[in-house]
Amino acid sequence: MTGKMTPIKNFIARFSDFKNNKKLILLSAATALLLLVAVAGISAGASAKANSKPTRTLSPASHSVLRSACSSTIYRDLCVSAVSTAAAVTGQELTSQRDVIEASLNITKIAVEHNYFTVKKLLKNRKGLTEREKTALHDCLETIDETLDEIHEAVEDLNGYPNEKKSLRQHADDLKTLISSAITNQETCLDGFSHDKADKKVRKALEKGQVHVEHMCSNALAMIKNMTDTDIASFELKSNNHHRKLMEETVAAAAVVSGDGWPEWISAGDRRLLQATTVKADATVNVVDGSTTFHSATVAVVGERFLARDITFENTAGPSKHQAVALRVGSDFSAFYQCDVLAYQDSLYVHSNRQFFVKCIIAGTVDFIFGNAAVVLQDCDIHARRPNSGQKNMVTAQGRTDPNQNTGIVIQKCRIGATSDLQAVKGSFPTYLGRPWKEYSRTVVMQSEISDVIRPEGWHEWNGNFALDTLTYGEYANTGAGAGTANRVTWKGFKVITSATEAQEFTAGQFIGGGSWLSSTGFPFSLGL
Repeated sequence: MTGKMTPIKNFIARFSDFKNNKKLILLSAATALLLLVAVAGISAGASAKANSKPTRTLSPASHSVLRSACSSTIYRDLCVSAVSTAAAVTGQELTSQRDVIEASLNITKIAVEHNYFTVKKLLKNRKGLTEREKTALHDCLETIDETLDEIHEAVEDLNGYPNEKKSLRQHADDLKTLISSAITNQETCLDGFSHDKADKKVRKALEKGQVHVEHMCSNALAMIKNMTDTDIASFELKSNNHHRKLMEETVAAAAVVSGDGWPEWISAGDRRLLQATTVKADATVNVVDGSTTFHSATVAVVGERFLARDITFENTAGPSKHQAVALRVGSDFSAFYQCDVLAYQDSLYVHSNRQFFVKCIIAGTVDFIFGNAAVVLQDCDIHARRPNSGQKNMVTAQGRTDPNQNTGIVIQKCRIGATSDLQAVKGSFPTYLGRPWKEYSRTVVMQSEISDVIRPEGWHEWNGNFALDTLTYGEYANTGAGAGTANRVTWKGFKVITSATEAQEFTAGQFIGGGSWLSSTGFPFSLGL
């Protein structure tokens, strides 16, 4: 977007360039704007007493735009009050829904910075903190850092929306992914303080700030979804887009792959190195011995466009050590081919962003595929292992916390079964397709072979009635002794999908926008059913 910068954009631009210097979080920027808003509020209050009205308010036109934009959000009062206060202080005119979204994101960025200093203060006064609490606070610094990057990139993407280099749908998916990931980061920070009673004191010191940012991000996501859905519907109506969309997917899927199956950008020397050996990464970091789930990963992947092939990721802590992650992935457009992910509880942490696994082996016990990415697992072997006595196996524990997040776990054309140690005693260890870790948990199993290791009811509750009405669980065209749906759970959120059109929404082509990026990986994939 070109043209004169609004006052709030100019203020933010002068103090915050987190994309290029994300580790430098300036106290002056946060303090200045917070003081600016605070002083304005105090002045308005004093003026109200003297003159019965504040010195500056939004224009009727701006207020109308703001109210309309915030009408799609879950936390409407927060949306209106936060943006109206900042806009009134700076004198910004709100002329479109995009103005409101951008103002909301800029305010959110300041709140995230404030949370950073709260964490730093707790670490500075570290007397009495347990090792796990210290680890959890450092996890928070990492997720705060990621959040600042994501918000910065979202504002940049918003300024260029719609971008002619991307399809409208791709641009919308990028924006929704960035803010969905930012929401997940706030939950991840707080989840680090859920292991011991002692953790609750530190959690309480952080909770208000983290939840505030989560709610602000939720509002921005709702407005982004409303804006982009409207634009896409309008575009499709004008261009008879059913055929246009298929054409775009076909063009986007043009392969950029060398003759030997590697992406062109990987040099010949690197290909030889990568083909030379299979790497096995071992670790025993786990929650029982003082780690957080987030920090327990043998291998953690962040950044963008990470590829792995013919690698084993393993956490050897064992079933008695509870959460012990083999692989944690927060890399957008990441893909894994012929990899093994082996552990017990929480083997594969699909943390955030868009991910794809093909022809992989994933094995574990409790919640062994979990997280809040938008992920498709295709043509994989998914094996439940023998857990500890008294434990139940859960293949998935998906963690969507907001109904507008574009996240979920899709298991397509896979084989769900048991390892040999479980197969012999499967009657003693109930195994289920999943349970809802968070309120809007979303998991779809389709076109997969399900063995009789899966109980007839299929799915299990997390805690009583929690999330049973708000989750989204679906099964479509599965086969095998454990695929029968006659005795499945009767929760409001569960359904047997019978429509191919509905199932298509969860394919790699649509759910993770695979038509625009999977071909560049050099890995095999299917975009449709």
